[in-house]
Amino acid sequence: MKIEINNECFPPRKYYVEIEPQFTEFTKLCRVLPVTYFDEPNTTFFLKAKYLPGEKKTFPSGGFELYGPEGSTHNFDLDQVIVHPYNLRMMNYFSKSESTVKDKVVKVMGDGGKRGRPRKNLEGYVKPAYVPTGGKKGRKKMSDEDRALRDVKLSEKKINSTGKKGRPRKQLL
Repeated sequence: MKIEINNECFPPRKYYVEIEPQFTEFTKLCRVLPVTYFDEPNTTFFLKAKYLPGEKKTFPSGGFELYGPEGSTHNFDLDQVIVHPYNLRMMNYFSKSESTVKDKVVKVMGDGGKRGRPRKNLEGYVKPAYVPTGGKKGRKKMSDEDRALRDVKLSEKKINSTGKKGRPRKQLL
Protein backbone atom coordinates (compact mmCIF):
# COMPACT_ATOMS: atom_id res chain seq x y z
CA MET A 1 0.00 0.00 0.00
CA LYS A 2 1.35 3.40 -0.97
CA ILE A 3 0.14 6.96 -0.57
CA GLU A 4 0.34 9.30 -3.54
CA ILE A 5 -0.60 12.95 -4.00
CA ASN A 6 -2.58 14.29 -6.96
CA ASN A 7 -1.31 17.84 -7.62
CA GLU A 8 -3.45 18.37 -10.76
CA CYS A 9 -6.52 19.33 -8.75
CA PHE A 10 -6.94 22.04 -6.13
CA PRO A 11 -6.48 21.45 -3.26
CA PRO A 12 -3.99 18.62 -3.82
CA ARG A 13 -5.44 15.37 -2.52
CA LYS A 14 -3.84 12.22 -1.16
CA TYR A 15 -5.04 8.73 -2.09
CA TYR A 16 -4.09 5.09 -1.57
CA VAL A 17 -2.49 3.03 -4.38
CA GLU A 18 -1.86 -0.75 -4.55
CA ILE A 19 -4.15 -1.61 -1.64
CA GLU A 20 -4.08 -5.21 -0.36
CA PRO A 21 -7.51 -6.92 -0.48
CA GLN A 22 -7.71 -7.30 3.32
CA PHE A 23 -7.85 -3.49 3.66
CA THR A 24 -10.94 -3.22 1.41
CA GLU A 25 -13.27 -5.60 3.29
CA PHE A 26 -15.59 -3.00 4.87
CA THR A 27 -18.39 -3.80 7.29
CA LYS A 28 -20.93 -1.51 8.90
CA LEU A 29 -19.36 0.57 11.72
CA CYS A 30 -15.88 -0.95 11.29
CA ARG A 31 -12.90 1.21 12.18
CA VAL A 32 -11.38 2.86 9.10
CA LEU A 33 -8.34 5.01 8.35
CA PRO A 34 -8.67 7.95 5.94
CA VAL A 35 -5.51 8.80 4.02
CA THR A 36 -5.34 12.34 5.44
CA TYR A 37 -5.08 10.86 8.97
CA PHE A 38 -2.54 8.14 8.14
CA ASP A 39 0.13 9.89 10.26
CA GLU A 40 -2.31 10.02 13.22
CA PRO A 41 -3.44 6.37 13.57
CA ASN A 42 -4.98 6.86 17.03
CA THR A 43 -7.68 9.16 15.65
CA THR A 44 -10.84 7.07 15.41
CA PHE A 45 -13.11 6.97 12.37
CA PHE A 46 -15.97 4.51 11.85
CA LEU A 47 -17.74 3.63 8.59
CA LYS A 48 -21.25 5.05 8.30
CA ALA A 49 -21.94 4.16 4.66
CA LYS A 50 -20.20 3.23 1.41
CA TYR A 51 -21.64 4.55 -1.88
CA LEU A 52 -20.76 3.17 -5.29
CA PRO A 53 -20.63 5.50 -8.35
CA GLY A 54 -24.13 6.74 -9.26
CA GLU A 55 -25.72 5.39 -6.09
CA LYS A 56 -26.22 8.76 -4.39
CA LYS A 57 -26.45 12.28 -5.85
CA THR A 58 -23.99 13.81 -3.40
CA PHE A 59 -21.37 11.15 -4.34
CA PRO A 60 -21.41 11.05 -8.17
CA SER A 61 -18.11 9.11 -8.37
CA GLY A 62 -18.75 7.08 -5.19
CA GLY A 63 -17.38 7.60 -1.72
CA PHE A 64 -17.53 6.98 2.00
CA GLU A 65 -19.38 8.64 4.84
CA LEU A 66 -17.53 8.27 8.14
CA TYR A 67 -18.21 9.04 11.78
CA GLY A 68 -15.21 11.03 13.00
CA PRO A 69 -13.97 12.00 16.41
CA GLU A 70 -16.65 13.56 18.63
CA GLY A 71 -19.40 12.14 16.39
CA SER A 72 -18.81 14.41 13.39
CA THR A 73 -19.50 13.18 9.84
CA HIS A 74 -16.73 13.20 7.19
CA ASN A 75 -16.88 12.45 3.46
CA PHE A 76 -14.09 10.82 1.44
CA ASP A 77 -13.62 9.39 -2.07
CA LEU A 78 -13.46 5.63 -2.71
CA ASP A 79 -9.66 5.58 -2.95
CA GLN A 80 -9.08 7.58 0.24
CA VAL A 81 -10.24 5.09 2.91
CA ILE A 82 -9.02 1.65 4.07
CA VAL A 83 -9.94 -0.64 6.95
CA HIS A 84 -7.82 0.36 9.94
CA PRO A 85 -4.92 -2.06 10.58
CA TYR A 86 -5.89 -2.19 14.28
CA ASN A 87 -9.28 -3.52 13.19
CA LEU A 88 -7.44 -6.35 11.39
CA ARG A 89 -5.40 -7.16 14.55
CA MET A 90 -2.20 -5.62 13.12
CA MET A 91 -1.09 -3.87 16.30
CA ASN A 92 2.53 -3.30 15.22
CA TYR A 93 1.63 -1.70 11.89
CA PHE A 94 2.50 1.84 13.05
CA SER A 95 5.20 0.91 15.58
CA LYS A 96 7.90 3.22 14.16
CA SER A 97 5.78 6.35 14.03
CA GLU A 98 4.25 5.81 17.49
CA SER A 99 7.61 5.36 19.23
CA THR A 100 8.93 8.68 17.91
CA VAL A 101 5.83 10.46 19.17
CA LYS A 102 6.20 8.88 22.64
CA ASP A 103 9.89 9.87 22.80
CA LYS A 104 9.00 13.49 22.05
CA VAL A 105 6.36 13.58 24.79
CA VAL A 106 8.67 12.06 27.40
CA LYS A 107 11.46 14.45 26.44
CA VAL A 108 9.24 17.51 26.96
CA MET A 109 7.85 16.29 30.26
CA GLY A 110 11.18 15.23 31.79
CA ASP A 111 13.17 18.49 31.60
CA GLY A 112 12.52 19.46 35.21
CA GLY A 113 10.30 22.53 34.88
CA LYS A 114 7.10 23.03 36.79
CA ARG A 115 3.98 21.23 35.58
CA GLY A 116 5.73 19.59 32.64
CA ARG A 117 7.21 22.76 31.19
CA PRO A 118 10.95 22.82 30.50
CA ARG A 119 13.18 24.72 32.91
CA LYS A 120 13.98 28.26 31.72
CA ASN A 121 17.57 28.66 32.98
CA LEU A 122 19.46 25.38 32.62
CA GLU A 123 22.93 26.93 32.83
CA GLY A 124 24.42 27.29 36.28
CA TYR A 125 21.47 25.59 38.00
CA VAL A 126 22.42 23.53 41.04
CA LYS A 127 19.72 21.67 42.91
CA PRO A 128 19.73 22.76 46.60
CA ALA A 129 20.69 20.06 49.10
CA TYR A 130 18.10 18.92 51.63
CA VAL A 131 18.73 20.26 55.13
CA PRO A 132 16.81 18.50 57.92
CA THR A 133 15.13 20.97 60.29
CA GLY A 134 14.97 18.65 63.31
CA GLY A 135 11.32 19.51 63.94
CA LYS A 136 8.84 16.86 65.06
CA LYS A 137 5.96 15.73 62.91
CA GLY A 138 2.37 15.52 63.94
CA ARG A 139 0.21 17.07 66.64
CA LYS A 140 1.70 17.97 70.01
CA LYS A 141 0.48 16.11 73.09
CA MET A 142 -2.06 17.88 75.26
CA SER A 143 -0.95 18.84 78.78
CA ASP A 144 -2.78 17.45 81.82
CA GLU A 145 -4.23 20.86 82.74
CA ASP A 146 -5.64 21.41 79.24
CA ARG A 147 -7.10 17.90 79.25
CA ALA A 148 -8.84 18.55 82.60
CA LEU A 149 -10.37 21.82 81.31
CA ARG A 150 -11.60 20.06 78.18
CA ASP A 151 -13.19 17.25 80.19
CA VAL A 152 -15.04 19.74 82.43
CA LYS A 153 -16.46 21.59 79.41
CA LEU A 154 -17.56 18.32 77.80
CA SER A 155 -19.29 17.14 80.98
CA GLU A 156 -21.25 20.43 81.17
CA LYS A 157 -22.37 20.03 77.58
CA LYS A 158 -23.57 16.48 78.17
CA ILE A 159 -25.87 17.57 81.00
CA ASN A 160 -27.81 19.97 78.76
CA SER A 161 -27.92 17.75 75.69
CA THR A 162 -30.44 15.07 74.83
CA GLY A 163 -27.84 12.90 73.16
CA LYS A 164 -28.99 13.83 69.71
CA LYS A 165 -27.32 15.99 67.14
CA GLY A 166 -28.50 19.48 66.33
CA ARG A 167 -29.77 22.40 68.36
CA PRO A 168 -29.97 21.73 72.14
CA ARG A 169 -33.43 21.66 73.75
CA LYS A 170 -34.53 24.25 76.25
CA GLN A 171 -34.60 23.04 79.82
CA LEU A 172 -37.85 23.21 81.70
CA LEU A 173 -37.73 24.67 85.22
